[in-house]
Amino acid sequence: MNIPEGYIDSLMAKVRVKSATARTELTALVGSAVRDLDIAGVYVTDLEEPLCERAITLYCKANYGYDSDSEKFRAAYAALKDAMALSGDYPKVGGDLGG
Repeated sequence: MNIPEGYIDSLMAKVRVKSATARTELTALVGSAVRDLDIAGVYVTDLEEPLCERAITLYCKANYGYDSDSEKFRAAYAALKDAMALSGDYPKVGGDLGG
């Protein structure tokens, strides 16, 4: 998966972490988020598309170090993922990042 230059740095700021370990884990979480969206029928072709970026950020916040708020972020991610899947705006096309 091609992650745009600076994408992980931006995500680290949103998740409010700075360590090299966080960079590695967030990179893996981006891949997991894209795959989870793919399974739901949301095919991510541009990580920086606003709703895709928001969904990935919520997924990362739900799964990285936000213990007290993880359920809130998980619910927000699930709602956004469902809305994106129902919209029909994210069809499978050649060269998608998820597959």
